[in-house]
Amino acid sequence: MARSPAKSIAARQNILLRWHGRSQKGVIPEKALIDGAWYQGRGRTVPLAVWDSTSRVFHALGWSNVPDPENYSAVTKRVFRLKQERHADAPGGSFEPLSILPIPHEAERGN
Repeated sequence: MARSPAKSIAARQNILLRWHGRSQKGVIPEKALIDGAWYQGRGRTVPLAVWDSTSRVFHALGWSNVPDPENYSAVTKRVFRLKQERHADAPGGSFEPLSILPIPHEAERGN
């Protein structure tokens, strides 16, 4: 019953989904996304990403396997980096947000 930032962001997401609806595949449309919120979905690189409404992209943290030139085919390095994916409805987009994760973003925390 207590109000929390996570509940507030989930409630806001539900209101936006009522206005804009989901696609037939259950994908949340770009107009219903909340800036700074984390989403679970289907992506090219990872299943979790944060929406950046200014850049209109999802930011995801992922690993890349990079071949070691000195020991090619025997050893690969794993590189951790920030990756970007557009919404699946955008040209060249690949991330399909299916649900919001109840993690409050900066505006909700009062920072």
